[in-house]
Amino acid sequence: MTSKPMHSLRPHYSRLTLAIHAAIVGMVVAAASPSATAQVASSGSAVVRSYHIGAGPLGDTLVQFAAQSGVRLSFEPAMVAGQVSPGLQGNYSVKQGFARLLGASNYATQELDDGSYALQARRAPRDQSTLPAVTVTAQGEASATEGTGNYTATGPSATATRMGLSLRETPQSVTVITRQQMDDQALNNVSEVLEKTTGITVGRNDSERFTFYSRGYQIENFQFDGIANTMDAANQYTTSLADSAIYDRVEIVRGATGLLTGAGYPSAVVNLVRKKPTREFAASVEAGAGSWGRRRLVADLSTPVNEAGTVRGRIVAAGQNADSFTDYYHRDTRNLYAIVEADLTPHTLLSMGVDYMETRADGASFGHIPLFHSDGSPTHFPRSWNPAARWAYWNNSATNTFVTLKHDFGGGWKLDLAGSHLSQRRDAVFGTAYYGTVERATGAGISMLSGTNPSQAQTDAFSATLNGNYQLFGRTHDLSLGANYSRQNRDAQNYNTTFTAIDNYFAWNGNIARPAAEKYEDWNIRIVEKGLSLATRLRPTDNLSIILGARASWYDMLDKATAVDTGAVTLNNDLRVNRKITPYAGLVYDINKQWSAYASVTDIFNPQTYYKNAAGSALPPLTGRAHELGIKAELLDRKLNASLAVFHIRQNNAPQYVGVNADSGEEIYVPISGVTSRGVEAELSGSVTPAWNLFAGYTFRTSSAPSQPDAVLSAVNTNQPKHLFKMGTTYRLPDDWSRWTVGGNLTWQSDTYYQQSSDPYYRADQPSYAVVGLMAHYDFSRNLSATLNINNLFDKTYMPGLGSYGTGMYGDPRNFLLTMKYTF
Repeated sequence: MTSKPMHSLRPHYSRLTLAIHAAIVGMVVAAASPSATAQVASSGSAVVRSYHIGAGPLGDTLVQFAAQSGVRLSFEPAMVAGQVSPGLQGNYSVKQGFARLLGASNYATQELDDGSYALQARRAPRDQSTLPAVTVTAQGEASATEGTGNYTATGPSATATRMGLSLRETPQSVTVITRQQMDDQALNNVSEVLEKTTGITVGRNDSERFTFYSRGYQIENFQFDGIANTMDAANQYTTSLADSAIYDRVEIVRGATGLLTGAGYPSAVVNLVRKKPTREFAASVEAGAGSWGRRRLVADLSTPVNEAGTVRGRIVAAGQNADSFTDYYHRDTRNLYAIVEADLTPHTLLSMGVDYMETRADGASFGHIPLFHSDGSPTHFPRSWNPAARWAYWNNSATNTFVTLKHDFGGGWKLDLAGSHLSQRRDAVFGTAYYGTVERATGAGISMLSGTNPSQAQTDAFSATLNGNYQLFGRTHDLSLGANYSRQNRDAQNYNTTFTAIDNYFAWNGNIARPAAEKYEDWNIRIVEKGLSLATRLRPTDNLSIILGARASWYDMLDKATAVDTGAVTLNNDLRVNRKITPYAGLVYDINKQWSAYASVTDIFNPQTYYKNAAGSALPPLTGRAHELGIKAELLDRKLNASLAVFHIRQNNAPQYVGVNADSGEEIYVPISGVTSRGVEAELSGSVTPAWNLFAGYTFRTSSAPSQPDAVLSAVNTNQPKHLFKMGTTYRLPDDWSRWTVGGNLTWQSDTYYQQSSDPYYRADQPSYAVVGLMAHYDFSRNLSATLNINNLFDKTYMPGLGSYGTGMYGDPRNFLLTMKYTF
């Protein structure tokens, strides 16, 4: 060693030594005694796990694999200096993973008596041209984040274009919330996931409903494994409460997404990507307990059905019971997900599955706390205040059955067929004291709105996508053809509502007689959407790609009501939009292997069925165009994603409230053009080191609308902040503390306000606020771990997205959740 100059050793020896000491010695040497390690190795060395380790220096990839698999590995850094590894993508046992990482190197691992591994020189085979055999159990889904242990999304995403592009190749802002991030922060339902997503705010309408916003506009476009589903105010409550235990990741594309989704707002599309079965047996169970009597249980089982693993299945079950910081409010949730995959041929994959969810909520509100006293001053009711009657309840259920068929024709051409049937039911009896303003002296002025509101919805959806490549001018280009169809049928039984005056609202405790409700009509809405899309990615040079596309959409809505007593049918809406063309254009230039710059122009439209003019006719469809410029990077060997974007969105035919029709009592709106939203977004997500995960996003947005002399308020959502910052991070401690992972998260937003749309125009302000959370994770063994999450550490009082029904609902006070997980 001393025969060489010291500086010739430093570039490799020092860097690898630090990495090994920080990520290996600290994480696994202190993890267990030799006897305990040997016991784990004897039972766990054959366990197959999912790994996503990028290609890179051999020493670094060995460090990452040993840390993620939970084994000890010893080797001299100089042995692997200057060598590279192909990385690891897929499901492997410990021995298979080491073999794959070492590949054609001159080294192999030897399992020692204490269960640890050592790197040794490989014996030369008799035939020097033959390399040792490497057995791969399963490749797995290329984009899957489960089992990676980090916040990095390295696989392709089809949410924006269906072309399976990487995040850096997609000319729009894309965020991926990985399975690890959901586990670390205990993001156990869809609304909690979106609360931690860059650029998205979550408004609470009442105890059961949420409204999601991006770039100042509502989000109504959701997807399940890429199959579109509109989640508007009529049916969003079932999806937003769904348990996240069934999802591998959540992909969010911000801006207009008309190429694939058709009707909607220029806000975002959210793709909920379910977990997939594995070829080897894998199972886990977790139990949680937390504030307000919260109890949670999740079981996850994946197994091959036949010996070859060509048929495999997975079942995930999740249940939770919890009271609340809100008086006499209780909610139970149940979720079940099952899927079977079959390799019909080496090139054809059939998947069939179902997911089911139900919620049972007692003391549920419909609207929440009144915001104003009768003199216009803000109310300050305690966070525990429940405006709902004690007999009020809200029960939801949804069953989503789906089937997909994927076939690879070869030569780069692939066909994806998908179909689903979504059935949703609501059984709600509401009674909420919120209507009016509160007299300071007497507590008078508030009425309880009560009634019953059952509904049912059936949605059938089908999509087909053909992707491939073609040659033109001596270069290879990509092509995508798509078609989709959905038919939604909603039924509701409308009952009369009752207003009951509350003598003294300050004495309200929810004990009140339930008024009788009488059914007066059956309501039916049928919505049919069809679309054809065409997109191509041209590659005129190695560094430049140009995406051009368009979608033709058809939208048909029939809204009618049938009176119970007479049988008379009233046609509320009969709306048709034919061959609406929404173009798409994007450009991506690769500055180098890490950095790229992009620009995109995307459109979207949305029929406006419930916004009527003075004549009672629906306003013309709202149209939106989004412009975006940005840069993206894949740093640290693609372990860390970075992006910076500027955006400008312009809406035409936005509904502007101007008054009430004296004859019909309906609200009157006028269409206005030039409503704009512009801003900047920045995001950083991934693994800074094998031990350090980081997610951070910042959004600045400002919106404006042309001056309207007869309008009371702007068409812009003033309950959305101009500044929004979100961050989450975890770090596995080194050396003797390596069993511990600690982390935290922060959400900060600037001030917002809500103002009444009619005289006397009272205004409620929500000052800027920050919510902080902490996390601590401890590995008792390779199989058993515990995670403690503390949310709203400083017990901040705030109302997210205030103003729904002229009311506000508080965010959760300080609370905790302790989760124990055992992996088989």
